[in-house]
Amino acid sequence: MADRSALGMIGLLFGATTLFVMMMGAVVVADHLSGKLNLEEGTEIAQSFDAR
Repeated sequence: MADRSALGMIGLLFGATTLFVMMMGAVVVADHLSGKLNLEEGTEIAQSFDAR
């Protein structure tokens, strides 16, 4: 039978790793949406058009 404290430590490590990856993903997505991260300089992701 597995040791309860060892399983708890493994669960804590997996939880911390998951939280870290989710936070880094949120930072990258937020930077992309704000326009700080672009693959090419001078390109626009979205254009606004005037409806006339």
